[in-house]
Amino acid sequence: MKSIYLVLWLAMLTIFSSSSQAEIYKWKDKDGVTRYSDTPPPSNTKLENIGTKKVVKSTGKEPLSPVTNAPVVEQSKQIVLEPPRQDPEETAAEQRQRTAEAEKNNKQEKESQAKLKAENCKAARANFASYAQGGRVYKMNEKGEREYLDDAGLKQGADKARAEVSQYCS
Repeated sequence: MKSIYLVLWLAMLTIFSSSSQAEIYKWKDKDGVTRYSDTPPPSNTKLENIGTKKVVKSTGKEPLSPVTNAPVVEQSKQIVLEPPRQDPEETAAEQRQRTAEAEKNNKQEKESQAKLKAENCKAARANFASYAQGGRVYKMNEKGEREYLDDAGLKQGADKARAEVSQYCS
């Protein structure tokens, strides 16, 4: 019985806590259509924040400033978002930073590709070694059973393994 109350209490807590943190934005797009969203609109768009809830902690004392009874919609103002203005030195510094980050990412990508190539080479050589040493070689079929290769299958597998070694280890 306690577990039912616990589950209900947790469900109610989850439902009410997620909706209390949401902000809702209202704006008109370039076609004049009014849009409502929980994400801010693109820049240079007049917006109205209609869903902000302000949480005030009670300290047990009177508030320092008087609280107005005006609705939240009237208190919120339309804001025009403008791109920040930057001087050329900051722009050049940001460009250098982006270039450095791109070079770093390229270097990391090349290192990861080299590592992957080395791993593929190692696997191809191990595969070729299993064909070269002879003995019974098998492959798993779609049922999960072993199928042992005959002489033609061994020759074909060795040729394929040799091609993989030349491809990955060059």
